[in-house]
Amino acid sequence: MNSPFPTLYVDPDIVRSNIDRMVSKAEKAGVEFRPHFKTHQSKAIGKLFREFGVTGITVSSIKMAEYFLSDGWDDITIAFPANVLAHEYYNRITGKASLKTLVISEDVVQKLDRKLEHELGLYIEIDPAYGRSGVPVTELKRIRSLLKAIKNSDHCYPAGFYCHAGHTYKARSKDEVETISKEALQGLEAIQEHFPDLPICFGDTPSCSVLDEFGPVTQISPGNFVFYDWMQVQIGSCSPNEIAVYMECPVIEKFSDRNQVLIHGGAVHFSKDSVQVGDYLSYGEPMLKYLSEETYVKSLSQEHGIIQCSPDVFSKLNVGETIQIFPIHSCLTADLMREYHTKDGQVLDHMNGQQVGP
Repeated sequence: MNSPFPTLYVDPDIVRSNIDRMVSKAEKAGVEFRPHFKTHQSKAIGKLFREFGVTGITVSSIKMAEYFLSDGWDDITIAFPANVLAHEYYNRITGKASLKTLVISEDVVQKLDRKLEHELGLYIEIDPAYGRSGVPVTELKRIRSLLKAIKNSDHCYPAGFYCHAGHTYKARSKDEVETISKEALQGLEAIQEHFPDLPICFGDTPSCSVLDEFGPVTQISPGNFVFYDWMQVQIGSCSPNEIAVYMECPVIEKFSDRNQVLIHGGAVHFSKDSVQVGDYLSYGEPMLKYLSEETYVKSLSQEHGIIQCSPDVFSKLNVGETIQIFPIHSCLTADLMREYHTKDGQVLDHMNGQQVGP
């Protein structure tokens, strides 16, 4: 029976295949695999990684670190700049596990050190010309001074360098991803030359999906690859049959005068992320896409979704049925939906708990 509400489905077999492929790539490249769990945020999905021997993980928040700590993960990196106000949380976690996080300034190191009770690893975050956060990769003097502050602290130790080349998400081909990634890796060669004894962690899904060699990098921490999504297809990171999640949404009404279909599935389910596909802006790609280039999610409001259809696809959709849609950004869709369903009737957990109501 089809659900009367938007439902997020996951295919565990595709998840395993995606993990297996990335584990094999890391092994062949001779780098440590420390996957980012920010996409799935699920103990059940996390257990699938254990099947492939993964022991060290990356998360995006302190609360996510606590969530996975409660499931036995005890080697955790929080890939977000250290928050001095959260020292009590760091103390609680470091009393039970090996914890690392990111740092950008000496001031934070000094303030945090005074409040810590246990050992905390600090990666110096490196900005590879992405412009989000981190120390610019060219500022070696600043990096050296920050490293000295970490070594001189009482409770912190240098975990290495962490770099996220997020600007690969602007690419629209494998060649573009490769060009951007290699420029970022080239910048990290100076880091390796001056600080050869410290690990360099590099982690964005486009780079890790497209590249086979990672130059000076010794660790990789991609996250979105576990599910992929339609944005990653457009970037060139994956093929559609490697996407492990899809939304199933009820068809509510049909509008024959404009070949559009109204679905229950809006921004509170998908997010407002979109991607330019040819001449149109898509907020989701129906799996019927393969029948017509003209079919896509045209717009989203809070609960409503409008699918623009080709005449052929429009004739195949019926009120009272459901339609399957690839999300543009699986990380945000998963965060909003808060649970995963499988075709055999299982419901897999998400750290944000069960969704209340429709």
